[in-house]
Amino acid sequence: MSEATGLIVLRAAIAIIAAGVGGLIGISWKKSSHRTLCALVSFAAGALLAVTVVNIIPESTEMVGLLPGLAATFAGLIVFYLIGKYVYYLCPACAASASEANTGYLQLGVLLMVALAIHSAVDGLAIAASTHAHHEAVAVLVLLAVSYHKVPEGLALVSVSRLAGYTRWRAFGLTLLIELTTGLGAFIGLMVLNALTDFWQGMILGVVGGSFLYVVGFALIREMMEHERKSILGYLVIGFISIMALGLILQSFGIVHSH
Repeated sequence: MSEATGLIVLRAAIAIIAAGVGGLIGISWKKSSHRTLCALVSFAAGALLAVTVVNIIPESTEMVGLLPGLAATFAGLIVFYLIGKYVYYLCPACAASASEANTGYLQLGVLLMVALAIHSAVDGLAIAASTHAHHEAVAVLVLLAVSYHKVPEGLALVSVSRLAGYTRWRAFGLTLLIELTTGLGAFIGLMVLNALTDFWQGMILGVVGGSFLYVVGFALIREMMEHERKSILGYLVIGFISIMALGLILQSFGIVHSH
C-alpha cells in the first residue's frame, strides 16, 4: 500500500469514526435534542463553507484555471440541488434538524438510503480528491470539515432510525453501515483519480466544492427559515473561524507545502 493510499484509508476511517461518535451521542439520549443538533449542523456548515471558499475553490481554479474551476463548482452545486429536489434530501442532519419533535424527522425508506449513500460517498470522494491537491493543508482541512459534519450526521441518522422503530443499537449499526459508503467513495476516488490528469483531478475537486456549498446553503436556509437566526449565524461564524484558525496553525507548522 502506497503512502497516499494509506492516508486516504486513514482519513476515510476518521470520518466514519466521527459519524460513529455522533451515533453514540444519539443513542445515549433519552429524547433527541433539537437545540444541540441545530448547533452542530450550523457549526459544521461554517466549517464546510470556510474550507470550500478558502481552500477547495482556490485549489481547483489553480489546477484547472479560473473559468473551468468555477464551472465545475457550479456543476456540483446544481447536481446536488437536483438530486435533493427530485430524489431526496442529501443532507440528513440538516433535514432532520429543520423541524421539531417526531414530526421533524424523516422516515427511513429506499429514497433516503439512496440519498445518504450518495452524500457519504461524496464525502469519501472529497477526502480522496483533496489528497491529490497541490497543497497538503487542503487535504487536512477537508478532513476536519467533513468530520465536523459527520458528527451531527451520525446523530441525526440514529435519531431517524430510532423514530422509525429500530432499537438503539440496531439504529447505531444501521448508521455505521450507511456511513461505510464514505469509505466506498474514497476507494472509488482513489481508483479513478490515480488514472486522471491534474486537470480532471482539479475539476472533480471543484465539483466537490459545489456539493459542499449545497450542503451549507441547505443547512442555513432550512434552519434560518424555522428557527432563531442569530444563534445559527453565531455557530456558523464559530465553525468558519475554527477552520481558518486551524489553517493558520498548519501554516505555522509548515504544512502548506506543494505535492
